[in-house]
Amino acid sequence: MPQPEKNKKVIKELPIFSFKSANELREWLMGNHAVSEGIWLRIYKKNSGVESVTFEEVLDGGLSFGWSESKRIKGDEKSYLQRFTPRRTIGTTSKRNLEHVKRLISENKMMPSGLKALGLDSLGKIKKR
Repeated sequence: MPQPEKNKKVIKELPIFSFKSANELREWLMGNHAVSEGIWLRIYKKNSGVESVTFEEVLDGGLSFGWSESKRIKGDEKSYLQRFTPRRTIGTTSKRNLEHVKRLISENKMMPSGLKALGLDSLGKIKKR
């Protein structure tokens, strides 16, 4: 299981993590989505030569568990940092994200916490508010 980077500056009190794969990120989310206030994800650029989760995989993981990616900042020459936190309120879900959710439901990857955070039912339809 990945651990926060040691001897690295913590930005806005959130630890920095890097994950080698979508499965590794998903495993971390399973154990931490309900208890963590958020993290900075170090995502390595494609040409860096470092195995890394991709932004699309982060998006899928976030939607599945009710987390959201937001601010992106420069990391180093090989990577960038992406703020990744639990969704705070039920907001508007974009058409693009709804398509992702439908795919995640069909792949049995959508979690109850993700549906709840997005205000969706088990079929990915927007609940009446």
